[in-house]
Amino acid sequence: MTTEAESRKVTLDHMIDEKFAEIFFLAKEEYDIKNKSAEEKLLYDLLDEFKYKLKKECEEHFGLEDNEKLV
Repeated sequence: MTTEAESRKVTLDHMIDEKFAEIFFLAKEEYDIKNKSAEEKLLYDLLDEFKYKLKKECEEHFGLEDNEKLV
């Protein structure tokens, strides 16, 4: 059984992932990045790194407990 805090963490984590997926596809279209190209890999890696940093900063700033970590 999940607690309200666990449910909120999962929801937030999914929302962050969804928004980054949207940004990824919008950027691919805007900058005409081809599928399976070096540019696509770079874009994915940059967004993934930023997403990780965002989640980590949120945890540190808002003081989530170890069992509530987003990453």
